[in-house]
Amino acid sequence: MNQNELHTYFQQFSFWNHMTSKEQDMLLSNIRTLHYTEGTAVQSGERQCLGTLFILKGVLRVYLLSSQGKEATLYRLREGDICTLSASCMLSAITFDVQIDSETDCELLLLPAPVFSELMKNNVYLESFIYKLTAEHFSDVISGIERTFFLTLPQRIAAFLLDESAETGSDTLSLTKENLARSIGSAREAVSRALKQLVTEECIEVGRGTIHIKNKSRLYQMLNHS
Repeated sequence: MNQNELHTYFQQFSFWNHMTSKEQDMLLSNIRTLHYTEGTAVQSGERQCLGTLFILKGVLRVYLLSSQGKEATLYRLREGDICTLSASCMLSAITFDVQIDSETDCELLLLPAPVFSELMKNNVYLESFIYKLTAEHFSDVISGIERTFFLTLPQRIAAFLLDESAETGSDTLSLTKENLARSIGSAREAVSRALKQLVTEECIEVGRGTIHIKNKSRLYQMLNHS
């Protein structure tokens, strides 16, 4: 992106018109473009806090990683989203580390942490925007926790597939059993058994690296069945 394109891009955000010309110039002059291939670690516990990520293309997965290697997906971010937890070291209310992977090839804009911190400190509108966005992301986290505790594994899979279908606008999802298991925080073997059940009930078809939803109504019925 050139400077004019960047200026047009950031005009869509509510904080932009509340920034001084100096602050706007500081943001635009420090923005970096990043490219990640599918399956690449964007941020891990061993890496320095990046800053704020603006997703231009692709899908990022934000998750927690235990010392035993278990993963718990917090949420996904897609084109048009902003990743604030990549700058968690600059947010005083965030006291844990997150991992971020690129689930697809990704194109991102990065506002480095030191610049992000300086702008946040001096502009209450940007600070409010970032914390509001972070709070919205945590609603997704709570939703995931509720599913883990209150839904059966087939129900969790149904909910995930329906959400992904709504996000992508397609009933055929590029998704492996391993990715699905990692996304919902379950074991691959257990997910495989649950998928076989859904196939038997003619809710879905499982292909090589894909899952096709055949009967959405049936999946919704599963979610409403206690």
